[in-house]
Amino acid sequence: MIDPVSIPEAAQALGLSSARVRAMASHGQLSATKIGARWLVERAAVEQRRSLGAHGGRPFASHNAWALLLLASGEEFEGIDPSVRSRLRRALELEGLERLAPRLGLRAKVLSFSAHPGEIPYLIDEPALMKSSISAAASQGIGLVSGREVDGYLQEDGLKKFAERHALMAAGLEGNVHLRLVPDQAWGLLDKRSMAPAAAVALDLAEEPDSRSAKAGLKALREIDRRHRARRNGRKP
Repeated sequence: MIDPVSIPEAAQALGLSSARVRAMASHGQLSATKIGARWLVERAAVEQRRSLGAHGGRPFASHNAWALLLLASGEEFEGIDPSVRSRLRRALELEGLERLAPRLGLRAKVLSFSAHPGEIPYLIDEPALMKSSISAAASQGIGLVSGREVDGYLQEDGLKKFAERHALMAAGLEGNVHLRLVPDQAWGLLDKRSMAPAAAVALDLAEEPDSRSAKAGLKALREIDRRHRARRNGRKP
């Protein structure tokens, strides 16, 4: 790991409790490595989380986080109560996606794996994988391309068979396959998609430790917010 910091140091930088940061590390919401009983967090991940702003409230439950990301992406979907949809839309209009981003961590748990380089094309074409971050950037008009790694969302219940099918081995942060496991109860909003919603792609990139990816993701988040403000004010996006 490059330039690690302790849980207390990360907590102080983020203005959160050590318990909250430890939970974020264990759930893949911060790039971290566990050595014995001790977590070490990647400094770049802490800085990127800070750039997205402090938490303005409690984290959204996974199902609601995905509903908000679909709304931010301008997509129609079913499977959520109208009153909840209205509250999420209102939050998006009032605060914007960039400010809400730190509250969307429960959308998935991130795990890293290593795959044989020859397996990468098969992973990219895997129907069970909803591609995101660097694997979906080009589809969203974001000028980033990678043919040597895979990043995407997977239904949590399908991880074991997926890993066996592609001979994946658990790895640290340097793995070339990053799987974002979506709780089963939220997957119904996303089933049968090959690409993550545009807002999720932007958010995943913005949270990357790589500065180029993070910068591109943050720019995409702000563009989504700009379009929402334009629509709210009756202007063309």
